[in-house]
Amino acid sequence: MNCYLPENGHVEQIVYLHTAASEAASVWELTEKNYALVSIEGLDWNRDLSPWPHEKVFAGGEEFAGGAGEYLEMLTGQIVPAVEQTLLLTPKKRYLAGYSLGALFAVYAIYHTALFDGIGSVSGSLWYDGFSAYVKEHTVRRNPDKIYFSLGDKEALSARGIMQTVLMRTEEIEKKFRMDGICTILEMNQGNHFKQAPERLAKGLRWLLL
Repeated sequence: MNCYLPENGHVEQIVYLHTAASEAASVWELTEKNYALVSIEGLDWNRDLSPWPHEKVFAGGEEFAGGAGEYLEMLTGQIVPAVEQTLLLTPKKRYLAGYSLGALFAVYAIYHTALFDGIGSVSGSLWYDGFSAYVKEHTVRRNPDKIYFSLGDKEALSARGIMQTVLMRTEEIEKKFRMDGICTILEMNQGNHFKQAPERLAKGLRWLLL
């Protein structure tokens, strides 16, 4: 875990971020340093960030174990309180953001906790089988102030059939939240899933932190 704090030490907003460990420092450098950024690392992404079991999507890859519920309890019950106690922070706003499976997890989380005021889903794995239906059929613990979505404009061109649904599913989910009265946006970026992740994350955080 890495924590990034503004030089003046004054923190009203804090972002908990799930992305590749190498990207968090770049995200921090690309954003205005007027908030606290907590990058959570060392996870088994296919286990800890997937909402329920799912078959593997890449040859030679791993299946998804569906451990998001258990990990979310650790995040909200242990990690967040420990971070804020250690750093002596009492933020007015908390945000949960992530990339890929981290973005899927961020959206899933608001159905099981009211801790976060805003969500950032950047190039989210919202193609995940059954997730769009889950969003439509369940109720969030409380409406967050904002939810940010973005995708690369070539992500739906994946050779993997299920991943080709990512744009359609993301649009469905964003529309559902918007119709529920939540402030949302869906932005398209150039490139596939693996292009400019830090830049895409920074763009999303700037919108959330306005």
